[in-house]
Amino acid sequence: MPIEVDQEDRLARIADATIEVARTRGVRAVTIRAVAQELGGSTAMITNYLPTRSALIANALRHAERHWAGETEALLAGHSGPDRLLTLAEWMCTTERDDEVMRRLLAEIVSEGDGSDAAVLVAELARDHRAALDPLLAEAGITDPGAADLLHLLFRGYWLSTLEDPAHWPAPRGANAARTAVRLLTGRA
Repeated sequence: MPIEVDQEDRLARIADATIEVARTRGVRAVTIRAVAQELGGSTAMITNYLPTRSALIANALRHAERHWAGETEALLAGHSGPDRLLTLAEWMCTTERDDEVMRRLLAEIVSEGDGSDAAVLVAELARDHRAALDPLLAEAGITDPGAADLLHLLFRGYWLSTLEDPAHWPAPRGANAARTAVRLLTGRA
């Protein structure tokens, strides 16, 4: 009789193991075999759910995205108007816990090109992030249609800059850049 496996739990455990491998051994070390070893099992326990390295990384990104969505919802609760946008912008330009690892995994997928499942996911996440800015901008009274694009590019650029030169782009500097951009957009500079 087959063993019942909670697929959501298994995918979450695989995502955690993927992040742990990336954190301790580096992003290039993320392989199906390395993640299976981290979990103490065979590669089949991974490939039954995620058949490729790209799918493995995409799963970790999806897992992180669900966590971040809950975190942002809690973060924005109790804020209104321009303060919601400012709070989100500051949060997007900080680095906590596994943010650097997740940025490296994101860069790894982007470097693979448009063909992989993970690249499709990354493009979807980027569109979702950009679209999520629209209601916050409207609530802040910002009607310029290019404002969401500007902030999206600021956030993505900050994430890349933290990988290229982390000493030059600590979290306080990123948060300050985000505050400046929001103040300029809202006319509160």
